[in-house]
Amino acid sequence: MSAALSLACLPNTIPTTPSLSNLNSPQPKSIAISKPRFQVMNRAQVSAVLPVLQESKPDRWQHEIELRVRDYEVDQFGVVNHAVYADYCQHARHEFMRACTSSDPNVIASGGYSLATAELYLKFLAPLRGGDRFWVKSRVRRWSKTRLFVEQSIIKLPNEEPIVEATATTVWLRKNYRPTRIPAVMLAELTQLSYPTSGQSN
Repeated sequence: MSAALSLACLPNTIPTTPSLSNLNSPQPKSIAISKPRFQVMNRAQVSAVLPVLQESKPDRWQHEIELRVRDYEVDQFGVVNHAVYADYCQHARHEFMRACTSSDPNVIASGGYSLATAELYLKFLAPLRGGDRFWVKSRVRRWSKTRLFVEQSIIKLPNEEPIVEATATTVWLRKNYRPTRIPAVMLAELTQLSYPTSGQSN
């Protein structure tokens, strides 16, 4: 896996939502919080904690991380092997979870849950070579009861040349590896990321 040079949850995102303070006391996003975070809620309870959707910004990237190609990721043709791009995207998705939500993959695993990639589509536009620096940008475009639909883009630096366009479907699983509902807190955080409020009305 390529070493991360920098990463960021992009502006206007809200990693920990104040509206959830009545569910759990505030916790640093990198610290495992109590078991109720994985509590399954009904639709009315979820609606109660979701913010008012004042302004939709579905095309805004939510997270970006800068990586560099390592020599061993290059094949005999002098370019990054096609299979390596899937690793770049998975690493970026995990860093997105850590930076922009309270659902760190390690915390999810410690709670007996897991995330699985059900589908992955990659469209190759141009190659990367050894030593190249690049961004992986990510956003959760939409979600269902059990799945996250993530769009990603790999962009070469410094000229911002598009390299790969990717879409991934991630499934939330319980201990028996059967799909389960995404926790309400995670849904609320995704809503804040995808539809940041535009401020006070009136």
